[in-house]
Amino acid sequence: MPPHAPPDLAALTHRPGPGPHLATTLVDGRRVSTLADLPPLPDRLLFVGLNPSPVSVDAGHYHQGRLGRQFWRRLMDAEILPADTPLETADDALVAAGHGITDLIKDPTPRDVATDAQLTAGVGPLWQKVAIWRPAAVVFVYKRAAQVLARRPIPERWGMLAGVALAGRPCLLMPGPYRPAAEVREAIEFFRSLGVILPEVRVAVLVTAQQPLTPHGSVRLMVRAGPGGPGERGPVAR
Repeated sequence: MPPHAPPDLAALTHRPGPGPHLATTLVDGRRVSTLADLPPLPDRLLFVGLNPSPVSVDAGHYHQGRLGRQFWRRLMDAEILPADTPLETADDALVAAGHGITDLIKDPTPRDVATDAQLTAGVGPLWQKVAIWRPAAVVFVYKRAAQVLARRPIPERWGMLAGVALAGRPCLLMPGPYRPAAEVREAIEFFRSLGVILPEVRVAVLVTAQQPLTPHGSVRLMVRAGPGGPGERGPVAR
């Protein structure tokens, strides 16, 4: 970080060491304890939840509730995280792997009780973070956050979201917590392939006026793999 960088930008791009990952923020004029952003390295993954749960804030680590820990298990199944990652500090392992995590809004609640208006207010700040952090893709943990961003229902149950991007970065969706086991296994295989690609290539979404859409309404995800040259890795959102 250049010495003349504004303090807020320095804080926004700081990648911390092991947790706890706590911060204080203003919500409707009151100060609340919440979880700090954990920025990704450029061209790695940024995972986005809805908002922190109080149990996670108390622990100082992301996704420490029952459904939250299921999310970490799925990342281990997808080999994005090592199989022996402790659930209590899985966000530390995520940062060590170069990825990052944040929430659409930062006000902790025990349930998904935020209104659409409250969640929509988080889209602008998230856009700014994505523009600065430059992840390869934005991965939404829950469909509701993705639909708030898209401002429409999303038909995809998981994977690439056609027609959805944030600050020029493609958006993806994790399978929901109650999806059938067979569907989750298919989704995990998709994210396992994505995890293998990311450490070795720089992902670029090439969208031009002349580039045709695939039959699914999306362009192709092109990857640059150094000496091997470009290749296709399936559809990505416009």
